[in-house]
Amino acid sequence: MSVVTPNFFRGHTETIILSILEKNDSYGYEIGKIITDVSDGVLNVTETALYNAFRKMELDGTIIPYWKDGANGTRRRYYSLTLKGKEVLDELRKEWRIGKVYLDKLIGGDFYDS
Repeated sequence: MSVVTPNFFRGHTETIILSILEKNDSYGYEIGKIITDVSDGVLNVTETALYNAFRKMELDGTIIPYWKDGANGTRRRYYSLTLKGKEVLDELRKEWRIGKVYLDKLIGGDFYDS
């Protein structure tokens, strides 16, 4: 299976991160690994893209960062979903469900079928 280009992923980075954080607080490397693992390596996100998204979401108030010691004693910056983040995620999921229907039709070539 080929790797999807960064352009495909770019518009959904925040939604994916918020979805991951809905399950558990996490840190950058772990979030990147979850994305790669769940997509069977098809989606690869760079650290730069992740940390740009984290910065934007912090400013938007959808996530809150905090420091936590890891198992091997290293400090990691974890991220937690805020109440606003949960509300934004709900809206983004609604948008995704609606948009997906029409993208499937347009990209799948079903727009002239009666």
